[in-house]
Amino acid sequence: MMRIFVTIAFSFLYGSAVAAELIAIPLKADGLHDTSNPAYELLQEPAEALSLLPVDQNGKTDWVRSIQNGYIQPRTGLTGKEAMKELELEIVMKNTASMPHVMFSHSVHTQWLTCSSCHSRIFLPQIGANFITEKRIKAGEYCGVCHGKVAFSTEQCERCHTVTNEITGLR
Repeated sequence: MMRIFVTIAFSFLYGSAVAAELIAIPLKADGLHDTSNPAYELLQEPAEALSLLPVDQNGKTDWVRSIQNGYIQPRTGLTGKEAMKELELEIVMKNTASMPHVMFSHSVHTQWLTCSSCHSRIFLPQIGANFITEKRIKAGEYCGVCHGKVAFSTEQCERCHTVTNEITGLR
């Protein structure tokens, strides 16, 4: 099986978000790569690398399936030496009005990130301490720090809102 090793440096950890659109821009046009460097010729075009990965129902790269199928092996952090601990913990968020509740899977996220990537800079690790709203997510807060930038779009509500809510459908 062909294995693709993709390293994504989540620069948002250090204050700026990496736009997902950069992934599809040719290397010569992305403003990040030094085309005069002799090693530049060894780089693979992002679109070529991504064309080999599975996609979701919207035609976007399905990063979780890419890990599960062994196509990629995320680094543990910027240096590759950070301690990773995959956490099997799912949290149901019920403050969703008439939308289905949100099932947050730590295991999906901790395949990519250390706990300190999100706690306590983005999320306080305490029940009820995070006032998460759709508006705040779409403004780039909470889940929106990654989703819509380096993770699937915030317009794919059904990816997270998966738990039946007793008032779902009564809008």
